[in-house]
Amino acid sequence: MDHETVAKLERKIEEAIAEIIVKMGLKKLPLLPARQTMNLMAKAAVAIYEAEVDKHQRPKDSP
Repeated sequence: MDHETVAKLERKIEEAIAEIIVKMGLKKLPLLPARQTMNLMAKAAVAIYEAEVDKHQRPKDSP
């Protein structure tokens, strides 16, 4: 995937994570993660997605 798409996907996922965590709040969660933690969570999610895209685009006879 191109860098621009990856960056946009990371931003959008981070926004979604932050929104959900804020809505759940401390009543449901033991602590609110730092912004950097949410950024890493988004990066991890996109990395997993990229790996799946790569796997799907590989020719069927490749390992």
